[in-house]
Amino acid sequence: MPLFITIAIAKLILRTSRLFGRGGGSALPGLVAERIDPNIGRKLAARLHDGCIIVTGTNGKTTTAKMIAGILSDAGEGIVSNRAGSNLSRGIVSALVEHASFSGHFSESVGLFEVDEAAMPAVCTMVRPRAIIVLNLFRDQLDRYGELDSTAQLIGKGIAATSAQVYLNADDPRVAGLASFASADRVTYFGVEGKLKTKLAHDVTADSSTCPVCGKRLVYTQTYFGHIGHYRCREGHFERPVPDYSAENVELQPEAVSFTLKSHEPKVQLGLPGLYNVYNALAAVTFTVHHQGITFAGITQSLERIKPAFGRAEKLEVEGRTLHLLLVKNPTGFNQIIQTFLLQEKQQNLLILINDNFADGRDVSWLWDVAFEDLQAQHPRIAVSGIRANDMALRLKYADIATELIEPEATRALNQFIAQLPAGAIGYIIPTYTALLESRRYLSRRTHLKGVWQ
Repeated sequence: MPLFITIAIAKLILRTSRLFGRGGGSALPGLVAERIDPNIGRKLAARLHDGCIIVTGTNGKTTTAKMIAGILSDAGEGIVSNRAGSNLSRGIVSALVEHASFSGHFSESVGLFEVDEAAMPAVCTMVRPRAIIVLNLFRDQLDRYGELDSTAQLIGKGIAATSAQVYLNADDPRVAGLASFASADRVTYFGVEGKLKTKLAHDVTADSSTCPVCGKRLVYTQTYFGHIGHYRCREGHFERPVPDYSAENVELQPEAVSFTLKSHEPKVQLGLPGLYNVYNALAAVTFTVHHQGITFAGITQSLERIKPAFGRAEKLEVEGRTLHLLLVKNPTGFNQIIQTFLLQEKQQNLLILINDNFADGRDVSWLWDVAFEDLQAQHPRIAVSGIRANDMALRLKYADIATELIEPEATRALNQFIAQLPAGAIGYIIPTYTALLESRRYLSRRTHLKGVWQ
């Protein structure tokens, strides 16, 4: 079938999806387009003049991609991206189709795609990226990925299928080990320097604390969260690479972070909280700092303007109450939410929504690895909802934390949660992925909240 017909059909599906509020057309148009022409993604990606950039890893893909998009856009680059977060091949194809003309050409020059770890081999073969950024690897959706060795192999296979420049987090041993899939001249490392007291007392999420070469346990001289930190193999087979770009003088504030980059001025300041966002910003800086036509001062100015991606510390006002939307999907991510947001004051108001749909991961046993015990002294007021609301309530019971409301139906839970908040109060809504989409649809009817694709 001619290319323009395939694009026309996919565009029609995209517009119909948005018209009827069926998810914004972030996946279905690409799925249909691939059924009509299995090579459409490769054909369209090849027409982007400045090639494609991939961001992958367990946590931080959406935020890091948004940071890079902001920097490149401010420098005058036209960006094609899957900003709605649909990160399988169908999501990338949907983004390409949306931006392509009916003849298959683009006014934009570069593709910037966040990519699911398991989709890396297929997507790398399809778009032939010029750059791959790997943020971190944590145990996530074990029913889909298996253990981290399997996930790392999938990413490595994607890297090996390209001639891309590869940007790796030196502080994650499994990510640093991916350098074996590329020649040394193609690898750039980034990491954090300095002593920071950020690990929770009950954080046991050291998912990758063994040497990727010999399998022996690594020795850590600094641990930031999970298995992220400074390490070496006790047998001498592997050690943390010296980062090419380091975040130094890190300052963590309740609603912002800042750091310096060695030999660069000015300071990087970000209106997003948490050490995990230091890593996201550092990855964005490391990639863009040598990009032609972009100055370091321009990078810092762009990052200062970055707003949270959907569900990633979004803040909105609903009838005089302030709500924070905080996506969670694995123990490390949840622990960072606890560390960054929930320990600031006592008796915080929380609504935790746990689903086990395919996009969330069917296995919710990860809840038992979250450091909920660190919340005991805070005496939070907690409501739980979602398909696995009772599982969440049981986990909290074992942490000696009371649950004030168990309401599996998300809309009713959201309505009751907001209603019980006093005027001027703050509430934290903490959902898994599909529960986030459901929550945003509900909240969009009560406030001016844009669709995830906007």
